Formats: sequence, structure tokens, C-alpha cells
Amino acid sequence: MNVNEIIKGPILTEKSYQLMSSGVYSFKVSPKTNRSETKKAVEYIFNVKVEKVNIFTVPKKEKKLGKSKGFTTKYKKALVKLMPGYTINLFEDESPQDQKDSETISENTDEKAKIAKKKAELEAKNKEIAEKLAKKQAELAKKESETNENQEKKIENQTENQENSAK
Repeated sequence: MNVNEIIKGPILTEKSYQLMSSGVYSFKVSPKTNRSETKKAVEYIFNVKVEKVNIFTVPKKEKKLGKSKGFTTKYKKALVKLMPGYTINLFEDESPQDQKDSETISENTDEKAKIAKKKAELEAKNKEIAEKLAKKQAELAKKESETNENQEKKIENQTENQENSAK
């Protein structure tokens, strides 16, 4: 059996995290595998020395979701105890990614600061334009009222002139 087919993946639960501190790692393995194949696969993949392997089948369990019932799938679980001094780093991809994330976060904060500054400048310009527009509108309203008053006066004068000429 191929090494990649034997170990399907790690089992990460609260209990498995507690066991990791004592050097015991839990894996989901192929249902057709045995202890010696599992031991060889773990030693080959993770480059460690294995002291002991316990394998057992986890039975299916009934689960309910609302009114419907179903079952979880049964699977084979391997508890692998390593020789003292060996560890398996299941999360080795996190540290370089964390560095990349922190770099992108600092870049993002710089960009956010630039964007915030630009936004503040644009808001100030918008405020100035709004004030100028309000002044212009006030001036236009004043001129309109003056022209309306002038037109009313002209109309009054014309009506007075017509009345005077009619007499």
C-alpha cells in the first residue's frame, strides 16, 4: 500500500492536543492498514522514530439533526507514540504565513493611512465647494428677490402712470 494512502490526515481535537504534549499523535488511517504499515508511513513522512502504535476502529454513531437521523462514518484511528526527543510539527506552514500576514498587515495599515489622508483632503475640498455653492445660491436668491422687487415697483409705476394718464 502507498504511504500517502495509509495516513489520511491528523485528528485534531482537544484530547489529541493534550496527547501531543506527551508525544502521542493521532491520525486517521486507511481501514486496510495495520500497525507496522502505519509505523513505517509515519517514520517516512515525518522523519521521526516511532516507539509504539495503537490502532482501533471508531464505530459509527447515530446523529440527529432536527427530525432526521443519520450516522457518522466509522473510521480507523492510529495513536502513534514517538521516541523521546522527536516531535511532529503539524502546523509548520503557519510560521512563514504569519510573517507574510504581518508584512501584509503593515502594508495594509500604511495604505489605509494614505487612503484616510486622501479621504480627509477630499472631504475638506468638498466642504469648501459646498460653502462656495451655498454663498452663490444665497447671492442668487438675493438678486432674484431684488429683481422681483424692482419688477413689482415697475409694475406699480406703470399702473400709476396709466391711471394718471387716464384721468
